[in-house]
Order: sequence, then C-alpha cells, then structure tokens
Amino acid sequence: MKYLLPFAFLLTLWSCSDDSTLVIDPQSTLGVTVEKMKSDYSLLPEEAISFSLDSTALAQYAQPTEKYPHGVMGDDIEAEQLVVAVEGSIYVHTLEEDYLFEDLRPRIYDIDGDGQLEFITIRTQVERGAGIAIYKVINEQLVEYAYVAEIGFLTRWLNIVTMDDLDNDGVVELVWVQTPHIGGILKVAKFNGGEMTVIDEATEQYSNHRGRTRHLCMSVLTEIDGQKFFYLPSQAGDKIVGFSFSNRQLIKEQTIDLEVDFTKPLSEQHPFEGLILDPVNCIDL
Repeated sequence: MKYLLPFAFLLTLWSCSDDSTLVIDPQSTLGVTVEKMKSDYSLLPEEAISFSLDSTALAQYAQPTEKYPHGVMGDDIEAEQLVVAVEGSIYVHTLEEDYLFEDLRPRIYDIDGDGQLEFITIRTQVERGAGIAIYKVINEQLVEYAYVAEIGFLTRWLNIVTMDDLDNDGVVELVWVQTPHIGGILKVAKFNGGEMTVIDEATEQYSNHRGRTRHLCMSVLTEIDGQKFFYLPSQAGDKIVGFSFSNRQLIKEQTIDLEVDFTKPLSEQHPFEGLILDPVNCIDL
C-alpha cells in the first residue's frame, strides 16, 4: 500500500495521530510561538493547534462563544477568532458579531497553488448556517481570501471531505458534504477569483459526520497510477462510496458494502489501495 504526504500536516498540539508525543523545544522559535498562542488568547477547551508540514505556519481557534446553540460537535462552545502564526509572526482575525467558527481546528493548505499557505475554516452565520471561509496573510494582515456561501438556514452545517488537485489540471478542488446529517449533498468547487465556484454535486445522500460527535476523519483520498479517488460513507452508513473527478464532473467509481463505524477514521475500516495520508482533512480530537 502506497502512502503519500500532502503539503500540510495537521496535528493536535501535543499528540500525533499514532498517539506518539510531539516534542517541541520551548526555547526554540516554534516553542516560543506555540506558548504565545496558548497564553495570549482565550482558546477553545481542546486547545488544538494546526501545524504546517514544515512548522512555518500554525493556526488555532480562539475567543469561545456560546451564542449559537447548535452543538453539532457535542457542545455549544464555538469560536469567534482565528489566530495564525506565519514564520513566527502572529495574526488575528475576529469575526463580526453574527458569525462564528463551527469547527474543531483550521486546515492549512495551499488552495490557490501560489506557494503560500491558506487557512481553511468552517464559518457559520447565525441565521444562514455554515459556509467555508478561506483566510490568507496579505500585506501583513490576516484577511478573508475566498469563501463558499452559507447553506441558507440556521443550524445547517457542512463538513470538508478533501482538498487536492483531483483531476491533475494544476488547480486544487475543494470537496465537502453539505448537511451531512440531513440528506447530505456532496459538492466540489474550484478556486476562482476570490470565490470557490461549485462545479458539480451528487445528491444521493452522503455523510462524513455523525451529529454531536468530534470525529471529522470520515473520508479517504487515494491515488492509483496517477488517478486520484476519494471515499466517504453513505448517509445511512451502510456502504462506502468512491469518486473520481474528471471533465468537471464527480464520477461514482466504486461502492463498498460495509457498515461504517463513525467513531474511528474511515482509513482504518477498509484496506484502501494507494491510500494518501490526509491529515489536512483527518481531524479527530
């Protein structure tokens, strides 16, 4: 089985996905930055920080709020701030009063292919539900860079499936499930001038999350002979469905009959060929 590493590697602050310990020298530049991010901001209970592969970029949510009692991940505590560090400099973006981050920790990825990392978040508007907001440090400020519009109804959420150049055209695709608890619609978008433009969708009902749980690691990315595929559960959780993306279309490639356990990563539940380690999207606290 082949294992590939994506551009950014995310992990919880002091532990890796294999339960080994991440040791950070507190006297190093990284250690000082981590300590400052922990001490200078009001963090969520998890105190989870995302790291880029080379540790030059970090990101976390801060400023807890309970103004939006949805509790999609088990409690009503969400965040009003995004805090990122790039090469030791810390930048903060505070949302407007009617927004919050309904997420566990940010994803770090070069979504536009310019060699600079972006910070991808699930951002919710209190009356229109969840959307996706992408932030970037530009001219020494952390600013909104691109977005996916909100679903349109309060207490409606989405969960990201994968980010990758799925059709090998040099442009990254962003894939997510809209309303994974209610009829889950699979959507794919490309970056286009400040907006993620939806290219295609599949409406047969999919899900990569179970309500009020903290397991977001329910999708898999693979590559076989240069062709990429991604997999996620059906809405009922009685099968795993594999897709490719080609000619601007989602193509259903495979259906695996399997009762899915939503309490552990999907990658552990089937021997996927050509598995790509995908810690950008595999978030499990």
